[in-house]
Amino acid sequence: MKQHIFLTRRPETLPTWNAAFPNARLMPYPTSDSALAKSGEAIIWLHIAGDKPDPALLVQESALAAPGCAVVVLSNVPSDEEGLAVLEAGAVGYTNSLAVPEVLRQVAAVVENGGLWVGPSLMQRLIAGMATRSGQINNGQLGKLSAREREVALAVAGGASNKEIARRLQISERTVKAHLTAAFERLGVRDRLQLSLLINGLPSPAAEFQKTVH
Repeated sequence: MKQHIFLTRRPETLPTWNAAFPNARLMPYPTSDSALAKSGEAIIWLHIAGDKPDPALLVQESALAAPGCAVVVLSNVPSDEEGLAVLEAGAVGYTNSLAVPEVLRQVAAVVENGGLWVGPSLMQRLIAGMATRSGQINNGQLGKLSAREREVALAVAGGASNKEIARRLQISERTVKAHLTAAFERLGVRDRLQLSLLINGLPSPAAEFQKTVH
């Protein structure tokens, strides 16, 4: 099990953080902290309280202080623009600092498995950017899907939301979710981002993201 380290200017962890990870450590923002550098395979939860002008720089400092550790940003006032900036700087997750324990544990699970965690709005922007960059569709993978699953999967890979897909195909959002879940299972992917990467014939989230945000 990975160690969890919360980097913050708060004197103590929030109750939700402690509930999610009771054995987590609390540390101040890193500079040349040797203790953090020795943290090993940890998840670094970087708390952005809005009191420092450059969150991306904090991410870079944290990554340098804890090489090999995943950095997830917890923001007091999340925005797509800040999310894009910290992800480009090397963070692998971005969520609200007030997220409930269940969500924090989900973030940790996704990150531990090499995934990227962002909110729905930012996810749609990333996927739309990937679809714009891709010049081809992976028809070999789409052949594993039913006709309706294929329509839903292609729409998701193009950056459409469930509501937009439901309106376009004249079906309910519940039905969209059902087709999407079936497509995930047939294609062996975990989420919309992985589905988009697979269908658009693009590489891993970390490698592709660096191209998408520029």
